[in-house]
Amino acid sequence: MTKNVSILGCTGSIGRQTLDIIDHLGLRVVALTAGTSVERMAQQCQKYRRMLAGMATEEAAQALRKE
Repeated sequence: MTKNVSILGCTGSIGRQTLDIIDHLGLRVVALTAGTSVERMAQQCQKYRRMLAGMATEEAAQALRKE
């Protein structure tokens, strides 16, 4: 059975390290949230193919949608 996880603050150093561990353990990421780092968030969304992604500001969310 695959475990599902959500990562809050996925673009920061702790969030990125957590994603490395998740990759190693074979867990499934189901949601990601970030502050305003749109480019890094877009890369992570693409890698993990998330259905749910949240950004801290409306401007960052709109920029992510364009990515």
